[in-house]
Amino acid sequence: MTVDLEPDFLIQEAARWLVETPKVQRPRPAVVELRARFALDVQAACAAIGLANRIRGGANASTS
Repeated sequence: MTVDLEPDFLIQEAARWLVETPKVQRPRPAVVELRARFALDVQAACAAIGLANRIRGGANASTS
């Protein structure tokens, strides 16, 4: 059995883009933008947002 690491990589890339891109340069809501830019589904886009929040140390960031 092979393990597909691609989705995790895309989530990490999307989170990095979200952290590095100022809000004024993001023309659409985060989920919509991440789905279009990185071809993520809704669940993966939300995971990328959560990861970005943890990277930033957001108020609701958890270490689970």
